[in-house]
Amino acid sequence: MVLGCRERVEQQGYTRLFGHGMDPVEELPKQQGDFLDETGQEPGPDSDVEALALPEASGERQHQCPALLWETLAKEFLEYEQASPYLIPEEQQRRLLGFLPLFVKAWEESGGIVSFPNVQFLASEVSKLLTKEIKKKLNGKPAEDARLAVARLLQLKGEEEDGCVLLRSVYLLSQIDSGTLWNIIKSGLPVALMQCLYLFFTFPLGKASDGETREEDEQVQEMFVQTMLNLYREEQGLEELLSAAELQSLIIAMASLWDQCNLSWKAPTGRVLRTISKAQTKTAVMYLQAADCIKIAIQNLFKLADTLPASDMCEAVSIILCFVKDSYPISSALLLEFENNDGYQLLVKILLRWEGSPHSEGDHHVEEVLDILTCLTVCGKTELKVSGNVTHPQLPHFDFEQTQSSGMTVKNLQAFQVLQSIFQKTSDLHLCRRILLAIKTMWAWDTMNFFLLEWTLQPISQFTDIIPLKPHLVQIQFFQLVESVVLELSYIPHEILKKVECLIKENLVPFCTIAALRCLHSITKRDLLFTDIFRDSGLLGQLLTQLRKQAKILRKTAGTQAPCLEQGTEQELTCVMLKMVAALVLGSVRNAVVIKDYGMVPYIKIFLDDECYRSDTLCILEQLSVINTEEYMSIIIGALCSSTQGELYLKLDLLKSLLRNLENPKCHSAFRTCSGFNGLLSLLSDMEGALQDPPSGAWAATGHSPILELVLYTLQGIAAALHLDPINSDFFQRNGLFEKLAEDLGSLGCFWTQEGQQVPVQLEKGRTFAEFLNAALYSSEPFPAWLKICIQILSFLDHMIKGTLHLASFLPEIKPAAEEPPWDVQKRPQDQQEGHCTSFKQLENKLAASDYRAWADPEDRLEGGNCAIIHPGAVCVMVRLLPKLYKEEHPELSQEIQCAVADHVQSLVKSEKSRQVMCASGLLSTIITSCQHALNNDSHPLHLPLIRIFEKLASQSIEPDVLRQFLWLGTPPPAMTGACENPAKTPLYQETSLCKAACSEDSGAAVPDNPVVTQLATRNTSSPRASRGSAMALQTSMSLISMTSPRNFQPHSTSLAPSFVEFDMSPEGYGCLFLPTLSTVMGPNVEHSISGGIGMGARLFPPSGGLTVSSWFLVSRFCSARDAHRLRFLTVVRHMSRMEQEFVCFAVSFSPTDRSLVISTEEVEFQPLDIMEPEMEVPNHPSAPTQIEFSCTQQLATGQWHHLTVTVAKETKRSCIVSAYINGQILGSAKMQYIQPLPGNTISMEPSSFVDIYGYIATPRVWKQKSSLAWRLGPTYLFEESISGETVEVINKLGPRYFSNFQAVQLPANGHSKEPQLTALVAEERISFGINAMCSSTTTIQDIKSCYNEVDGRLIAKEMGIISRDSSTPVFLATNIAGHLAGPLRTIGSVAVGQFGVRVFQSCPAANSLNFIGGPAILLGLIAMARDDHAMYAAVKVLNSVLNRSPMSEKLMSHIGGYQLLVYLLRRKTKLLNNRILQLVLSIAGTAELGLESSTIKNYSAFQYILSNFELWSNAPENLDLALFSHLVEILRPSRDGCRNTKVAYQMQMVPKLVFLLNDIEISCSRVTTICTIFSYLLQGYFNTKDILRIGLFLVYTLKPSSVDESQICLDGISDPPGEALSQTSGKTIWLRNRLLKMLLDVMCSDKLHLSSEAQEEMFLALGPDWFLMFTQSHLHPSTVVIGVKLLLHFLHNPTLLSKFKEGVVAGRWVENSSMGLDILMDNLKRGPPMPDYGPYLVFGLTVLQVCLINHIHLPEIYLLVSGLFLGTPQCDPPEASKADLDSMLQWLLQNHQTEDVLKTGLCTEAVALLLEMVKATVNKPFAGTEGSWEVAYPGNVMQFLCLIYHSYPQDPVWCCSDFLQTLASVVFHVGAHQGGFEGLSPFNGPAATEANSCPDPPAAPLPQHPAKKQVWDFLRILLMESLASIPAHKQGHPFELLLEATVTLTAGRK
Repeated sequence: MVLGCRERVEQQGYTRLFGHGMDPVEELPKQQGDFLDETGQEPGPDSDVEALALPEASGERQHQCPALLWETLAKEFLEYEQASPYLIPEEQQRRLLGFLPLFVKAWEESGGIVSFPNVQFLASEVSKLLTKEIKKKLNGKPAEDARLAVARLLQLKGEEEDGCVLLRSVYLLSQIDSGTLWNIIKSGLPVALMQCLYLFFTFPLGKASDGETREEDEQVQEMFVQTMLNLYREEQGLEELLSAAELQSLIIAMASLWDQCNLSWKAPTGRVLRTISKAQTKTAVMYLQAADCIKIAIQNLFKLADTLPASDMCEAVSIILCFVKDSYPISSALLLEFENNDGYQLLVKILLRWEGSPHSEGDHHVEEVLDILTCLTVCGKTELKVSGNVTHPQLPHFDFEQTQSSGMTVKNLQAFQVLQSIFQKTSDLHLCRRILLAIKTMWAWDTMNFFLLEWTLQPISQFTDIIPLKPHLVQIQFFQLVESVVLELSYIPHEILKKVECLIKENLVPFCTIAALRCLHSITKRDLLFTDIFRDSGLLGQLLTQLRKQAKILRKTAGTQAPCLEQGTEQELTCVMLKMVAALVLGSVRNAVVIKDYGMVPYIKIFLDDECYRSDTLCILEQLSVINTEEYMSIIIGALCSSTQGELYLKLDLLKSLLRNLENPKCHSAFRTCSGFNGLLSLLSDMEGALQDPPSGAWAATGHSPILELVLYTLQGIAAALHLDPINSDFFQRNGLFEKLAEDLGSLGCFWTQEGQQVPVQLEKGRTFAEFLNAALYSSEPFPAWLKICIQILSFLDHMIKGTLHLASFLPEIKPAAEEPPWDVQKRPQDQQEGHCTSFKQLENKLAASDYRAWADPEDRLEGGNCAIIHPGAVCVMVRLLPKLYKEEHPELSQEIQCAVADHVQSLVKSEKSRQVMCASGLLSTIITSCQHALNNDSHPLHLPLIRIFEKLASQSIEPDVLRQFLWLGTPPPAMTGACENPAKTPLYQETSLCKAACSEDSGAAVPDNPVVTQLATRNTSSPRASRGSAMALQTSMSLISMTSPRNFQPHSTSLAPSFVEFDMSPEGYGCLFLPTLSTVMGPNVEHSISGGIGMGARLFPPSGGLTVSSWFLVSRFCSARDAHRLRFLTVVRHMSRMEQEFVCFAVSFSPTDRSLVISTEEVEFQPLDIMEPEMEVPNHPSAPTQIEFSCTQQLATGQWHHLTVTVAKETKRSCIVSAYINGQILGSAKMQYIQPLPGNTISMEPSSFVDIYGYIATPRVWKQKSSLAWRLGPTYLFEESISGETVEVINKLGPRYFSNFQAVQLPANGHSKEPQLTALVAEERISFGINAMCSSTTTIQDIKSCYNEVDGRLIAKEMGIISRDSSTPVFLATNIAGHLAGPLRTIGSVAVGQFGVRVFQSCPAANSLNFIGGPAILLGLIAMARDDHAMYAAVKVLNSVLNRSPMSEKLMSHIGGYQLLVYLLRRKTKLLNNRILQLVLSIAGTAELGLESSTIKNYSAFQYILSNFELWSNAPENLDLALFSHLVEILRPSRDGCRNTKVAYQMQMVPKLVFLLNDIEISCSRVTTICTIFSYLLQGYFNTKDILRIGLFLVYTLKPSSVDESQICLDGISDPPGEALSQTSGKTIWLRNRLLKMLLDVMCSDKLHLSSEAQEEMFLALGPDWFLMFTQSHLHPSTVVIGVKLLLHFLHNPTLLSKFKEGVVAGRWVENSSMGLDILMDNLKRGPPMPDYGPYLVFGLTVLQVCLINHIHLPEIYLLVSGLFLGTPQCDPPEASKADLDSMLQWLLQNHQTEDVLKTGLCTEAVALLLEMVKATVNKPFAGTEGSWEVAYPGNVMQFLCLIYHSYPQDPVWCCSDFLQTLASVVFHVGAHQGGFEGLSPFNGPAATEANSCPDPPAAPLPQHPAKKQVWDFLRILLMESLASIPAHKQGHPFELLLEATVTLTAGRK
């Protein structure tokens, strides 16, 4: 069989025991305890068996198969078992004894795993044999002989070894399992072993054995005892033992022979008896009772009590007590027997005897006796009954009735009385402490035990009386026991506490008194109830009396040697009394009053001087501050100021106390009024030079660490007083205490204070401030002492900036970093000094590690976490100290840390909010005044970071004086006589002189009037090198660019951020502007004095004509859906007197959840959100709703300024029309109910009643709700009328920086020549209020009451939660900017309500501040100083930025003639111009941002003087004129904006300027093309005759004399060859002329230009027909003629013009009209005699045109154009495919003309006459050509065309017209022209004209007839035949008759 783990482990124990020869006495108890593992369970099979086995067992033998050995043993034992019945006993014994060694060996080798088939039989046989052998030795022998025989039998080595083998085998077998153990018990072995034990115990050996034998005996003894223990643990073993009398004999022998027994067997016998005691059964109890074992034992012990040592008695009696205690759960018989036989008296006697005995031995037996006695206290059958005698008061959570018994209550008072009696009678330290511990144990068993004992035996109460007689440690333990009653049992033992107070009062033993006081001190801290109990009991008064007495002694002995007693007990007692008083006064105002009534404050102060009393004294004073804060502050501040330099640690303790007190915000006011700030700053002043390295003077005896700690706590005190306290913050800032703080810190000695310049050095990439801090505090890198101190002070300031310096979270302990040792140690106890130094090291390391170790780079941490600046003044302190971070010995290290700190400051102002906060704190002026050397020296490492900081802040807000100082950097400012203190009042006339200086910069001859521009304009001339001035101009310009450039995208009108009030709902959940007394509706019997506001007369509410809300706002951060918070733009609340409720009557808000604007006129009670009724429950009538929503999802964007307008136009009595606008665009309109007349459900108003109307902007306190919403409010207005949409658009265009009342708004002019109009948008009496953060200030309630009225002062104080008499709390008041206007009552303005949720920023960016120190004149000076393109670009860039962002600058620029000066400067610096500068100029004009916004010209002056100055750009490099022309093409392109721009261009005289450019001989073709495009767009956008005349005049200028024949000039290939001017070839002049003519033609034919007949007639007559005819002259290029004819015929399509053209028009109109207005100029010119005036000269256009066209009969385009006029088709531009020949052109015209127009208006007679004249001129010329020439083709084509037309329109009157018929007849019957027939009609001369106007000589021989005449005859025949057939013969004017008359006339002429 395989045995379990228990047998295996026991076998291992046996192996360890006998395999190594170990001492069984030492090993077996350990083994016995190892049977169970740490969890109390038996070890599992996976236990580390090998660790317990022998090395041999784990060696080679371990690997021999133990199963084989067990198998062999099993076979042998089976043989023995089978043979046993047949063997004699001796043989059986022999074989069995021979088998057992093998069994033991197998056990050892198998590691405790027994595989044996019949182990129980083996156990039975072995135990029987051992029992037999023992009995054999015992029978018939005297006791002593028997004891020797048994000892020899069981010896390990001796004559009889079989007994030891048997014992070992039984020992092993007894560990296998219960079955095996029972077989052993049945053998009778328990009785036999008990008999042996009795002999061993009672009969000691006569002689001592040697060491080896003693060791072997101990092994056998331990094996013997362990076997007995195994047997007696089993119930069967105990029952077997009880069958004999051996147990009774052993117990009695133990009690009677304890002093005579074998000493080596005492402990084993006790073990066996205790095992038997634990295994007691009912039978065993009966056995012991029957044998009177307990009785006899007690009697015997009584006999030995006087002689036996106490330790031995305790050991013996503990065994008896074990039987008594262990038997009680079975039966109480033994306990009764113990009590009845005076067992308790025996215990008392024994324990009292133990008091005087030595305690080195047997202490554990005494503890065992006391423990058993303690257990006996709960032995009893009857529960004790006591009455609930609870004395009140008790702690709140104590309830005696609910105390339940757990079964462990005290029932045996006799046993407890033993403990009580012993404690009372003994003074032994050990006994007393053990008894007190026993009592504490009983209370732990059951809390009821305290009450059972105290209400019966009163042990604690009795102990209190005698406790002074006990040892000191007992006293301490006793009072701890008393303390636990309160702390653990939550019960107040009044009687005990009274006795303790008596002990304190008597003070018999000072140490006992001290312990009692400490007990009461600990109890007092448990609950505030004890402060009342000990006050009422008189303890507080008693302690105060004692302290007063001690204080007088201290005062008398001040400065003398203290007595020895004072250094000892009395000093400690005084300390404890102070602690007790501090505990009593903590949280108890009544006790604080008692102390004050006792007059103890002066005496308490005396204890401050002694360090051991100081902490408790400060605690008392801190509690006294609850009733009188000013007194506490005066004491602390006075003590600080009066302390000497050596009292360093007194200052530290006082500062720590002050810090604790300042955690209460109510103490901040007392701190300020008691000059707390000045007191703390005086501490720093007193430490001047204290941190020098090395220290000098009195500070040499003090290390740097405590001094630096004092600096820290001083700064912490200042920070704590400023934290979240607007009054103190305002006081500190207003009184310049930050500057004083910087001065004091700078004088500590670690900062540079010498005069002189710092030598700049070149630095590589430096370390950050965080890296410096870590390196200085943690790294082993050597750092100078001064640098370490400076870095730590700067880290203090950094935490002060963030508002974390004063927090207690920096005080946890941290392993201090290595620090250089101090120079010396102040005389002070070593432990105290180390404590302070260590504390500071821990503190400073915590400061460093808390923030800086996580900083990889200061730039990386702010935007993500958005580090808030709590104390901006501390940043100024840091900047003031920045240049002082320098030592001449370490220049590189000094400037490296300077750069690190500057970069850190730069990282602090990374966010917009931080910059705005720092602007208000004066950081800019601090940089200018403190870091001037670095700013002046551009090579200084600090220069760039400081400039960056300055630029970032100046872009938000900068004072003009500071900006002036910044611009003066580099040179000392000259004496400015008469300088204006207020920059806003700087006279504008100075700027004109500034510009003069700027303009005359190049010549250097100007003497400027303004010193600013003097410096800027002449800075380069005063320098040895001109480039120096240019470089400075570049640097200044770049800084100004950074300051004035927008840092985020905003529309043009809002690019310059306005002043605003920011509302952040995350800190407090509310924040608003409160508007008191919007109106007061008063009854007839109400006095006017009850009304607030300003103005005379009552303002009606609701307004009778409606109202309008106008507001600019910006949403910084929307809230999420889970923390939805509305943007409340205006909430109007009303309250009627004699009513409790307030009602909201009008509200405009924005709901972020659905992005909708909500307007409500619903009357809702003004109450917190959590009790407001849901909106859905409010009835809403569809016919007249009280709430309207407009969706504005797409209109709002975060980070951009928006303009909201809500108009409410009242219609009838109860209804109105509500309209909402965002950014000037209407969201919608709706009808809703108007505001009801009275609040709530009130119908009428009593004569003596009145209604207050006030308003809120944003969220008032009553609607507090934390949210992530953050938004800003700009200018806000309330008008008492509904304004129009046009007015809304004007207000939106004015932008958010407008801060007036719309009474003189400058509307844009209708024309450039007109002045802007000043218009009032709203009547002044209709403006209820206007709120603008720019017009605001900080005031107080008292000032408001004195300046305005009492009513508003009270209302504001109530809303802010302060008293109405307050005169210190700063109140932000944005005054009503309409308050000075005429009209009835108005509100005084708005007041900011909310400490952390409201922030005000008054914007004055650099672009605006420049206007007060010279404005654009300064910028022009920068341009004048520019010497290279970079400086030039930067200067123009800043000018552009300022002009675009500041309307005032733009006005100033115009006022001083700045644009003219700018043109002059640009002309002087033409070589520096480039495309980037051109783009800037375009931006100044307002046309550069094409595609982003409207391209309308915004800056007329810039456009007129700069862009239109084409001479400037023509001379500029990089073809800038082409770029400019291209830009003009874009902005003048026909569109809505283009039409406006063309009108402006006309007003700017752009056409004459461009025409002047065409006169340039160097102009290129590309420029001409672009200019023509500009002409085209100008005329299309704004058509005017004047520009046409100017272009026409230039076109006449391009005509060559008649002597120049242009027909031979080729125009192909004309382009822009490099270096070839336009005028260098005649072809380019013709090309220019044609481009202009084509441009005019395109303009006239443009679809986008629809001129009326009158406009066409005006233009035609203004130029005159002679102008058009000039472009048809014979010597001109054919292309010019074609375009000229096309242009002329375009006008002749107008019948009116055609008629005038035919009848005759006065010539020279174009000259006359072009010279209009030049009379005065011409008269002033010196010229020759006047030309004779010949009068008007008429030109008959058709006649001249006929002559001109005859000269161009070879041009097919002329035929087409005239044919188009014939058919009334103006657009005669056939496609290229139809331009092959004239026939194709005419066919195309015939197919594409408008038949309807011809049928309607008829054919043009004049055009057909022209065609026939051209045919006549062709056919009547001498013909010498071929059949295919144009002379043959063209006439034929024309006649064919006419024939087709005739067939198409046979009924047209033209065919019967006499002019037509005469002309047709003249073609057939040609007689030649009369000589000079056209003289006087044609003004032209030239070869062609002469040929046309003269009659040629008759030919010598007749020429052949022209082939085309046949076609003419054919057409004439057709015409006559058709007329004869269709026209009646009798009709007058028949065509035939007319033709005959013409023929006769022509024939007669021939004759």
